[in-house]
Amino acid sequence: MEQEIIVEYELGRCIGTQKCIEAAARHFTFDGEKAHLLNSKQLNGRSILQTRLTDEQLSHIKQAAISCPVNAIKVSDIRGNILVSDEIEIKPELRTIQAKYDDLKEFVMDEKGYFLIRINQSTQKIEVAFCAELNKITVTITGEKPLEIYQTILKQGLISRMDHAAYLGRELQKAYIALQKNIPYVQDDELVL
Repeated sequence: MEQEIIVEYELGRCIGTQKCIEAAARHFTFDGEKAHLLNSKQLNGRSILQTRLTDEQLSHIKQAAISCPVNAIKVSDIRGNILVSDEIEIKPELRTIQAKYDDLKEFVMDEKGYFLIRINQSTQKIEVAFCAELNKITVTITGEKPLEIYQTILKQGLISRMDHAAYLGRELQKAYIALQKNIPYVQDDELVL
């Protein structure tokens, strides 16, 4: 059975994860940076597709909208009933928490060890050394991007604390930015941009 469906897509929200394409490749394409809704018309900065879909095709479109991490896709029927919303709902019980942290009082060393991070401008790589004991390097990891380095560290089981993982991600991203901008990187210091 087919039904008339309206798909609305906001290109400006897209961050290029391609989740919509994985779910509904028949209706979305990728230009290398952002997804595009195929056979759509432009109206007020949104791509609009009005089409007839089978239940299976509708299921794929709804999955594309649900899996979009930035809510860029809205699906409704011809009568205006929203099947998947692109609105972000703010619950009445929303809590707002002021972030605070005192490194001197709250820092806890990871029992597995710690990392020394530096950049090598000549090779355009980030170099990470793991110390299981004080000042004793047991493993080195080299890579170009934070993602490949921290995923390798996780796969190797070199980290046990979430706060340590967050710290590592922050420092690797700083090192990556320093490498890209050809500026000095010093672990635990702020970048001077």
